[in-house]
Amino acid sequence: MINLLPKKKPWYKRGIFQKAYDGVFHEKRPWYKKEFLQALRDIKDFFHLQLVRIILVIVIVFTVTPVLLFIYYKPIPQKNINYGITFSWKYASEMGLDWKETYIQILDDLGAENLRLVAYWEDTEPTKDNYDYSNIEWQLTEADKRGVNVILSLGRKVPRYPECFEPKWWRAIESEDLREQELHEYIKKTILELRHHSSIKIWQVENEPFWPFGDCPYPFTMKQIDKEVNIVRSLDAKRPILSQDSGEGGLWFKTYKIGDYLGISMYRKIWYDFWGIFGGKFIYFQYPLQNWTYAIKAGLFGVPIDKIIVTELQAEPWGPGLNSKLSQDDKDHTMSRNDFYATIDYAQRAGFKDLYLWGAEWWYWEKLHNDNQFFWDTAKALFRQNK
Repeated sequence: MINLLPKKKPWYKRGIFQKAYDGVFHEKRPWYKKEFLQALRDIKDFFHLQLVRIILVIVIVFTVTPVLLFIYYKPIPQKNINYGITFSWKYASEMGLDWKETYIQILDDLGAENLRLVAYWEDTEPTKDNYDYSNIEWQLTEADKRGVNVILSLGRKVPRYPECFEPKWWRAIESEDLREQELHEYIKKTILELRHHSSIKIWQVENEPFWPFGDCPYPFTMKQIDKEVNIVRSLDAKRPILSQDSGEGGLWFKTYKIGDYLGISMYRKIWYDFWGIFGGKFIYFQYPLQNWTYAIKAGLFGVPIDKIIVTELQAEPWGPGLNSKLSQDDKDHTMSRNDFYATIDYAQRAGFKDLYLWGAEWWYWEKLHNDNQFFWDTAKALFRQNK
């Protein structure tokens, strides 16, 4: 009988053994080289796919671009930084402090030589055409005596929450034109009343007008801000004007066009709900920004770094309530002692010449009511190091 079945190969000529056998005993390319070349062809075919090319380009751009930007715009830490503070008499009062005592301690004990002070419209003109500048006049007079440098913030949106401090009578006006007219009258009156103070070095017109934060019933437009700035310039052409924007989220080029200097905030840890996107639930959040990102942003938006003043450097907690009412755990979430050191170091390496810390009222409250002098004494050493 003839056997029609194929003859079974010996074990050393089966599968992988056959490949090895061919590579050793025959003049053929070794099997492993064939598979390697096939793998290369497969990879080549893979990268010929359009989607893969797009993804590859995106990965390269997002990997290489930050490196190139860092090299080009790398900030140079300043040797002699001008330190200052933003002071709010309203916030000091809300925490139960004697605000005048707090202010004098900031000037004489803390040693702050650079201040950002605030003219609050709702207190300055509580009823239409009835003005009271006594609070801000007193602060400026004390600053004049000591040769302190002041940035004076005015307008309807100024530092501290709820941000917008318009009088109730003004908010009730239905006519937009009439509201604008009353605002302009207030700005004119404020400049005329306060411009004689030698301590005022810069006028700040509105605070973060284009950043959607705070209780502000009417939005701001560039045209409106330009009108306010023109009023200030017409009454005091010698002093420069500062416009303020969010350091983390603002579009600086738009705001910088308003004035001569750009003021920015610099925050690291916050407590916020981000415009209700979390269903009204507030969260603790740390901005994923390196200190050098501010210099890159300035370069990309065409703002000279020597024209930027950090007017709001976070140096106090941000939590669910007044800082004087927070638990120690709530305070430590966003401004522990380590955070205080780290934030100052972070700002120093960002390359800016002027750093105004935010939170002097709370430092003084901690010193008086919580037997905690750490923040006050640390800031005191910082402010006095360049004297």
